[in-house]
Amino acid sequence: MGNMDHWDIALLVVAGYLATVVLSRLMAGHRDRLLQGFRERMEQEKRLKKKKPQQQQPAATQRRAG
Repeated sequence: MGNMDHWDIALLVVAGYLATVVLSRLMAGHRDRLLQGFRERMEQEKRLKKKKPQQQQPAATQRRAG
């Protein structure tokens, strides 16, 4: 850093700040999209469970007569 003057250091600090802000906003947007997709899938599964009547137990767990 011996050859850097005040303007070089200021530009480096500004570029680092901008890179950090942009990356954190991109990551937050990606997180929000993932959460929205997850919530939509959960709601869809809830709706499907409500529509389907309770099915019988699997054959392995039913009692056998006899």
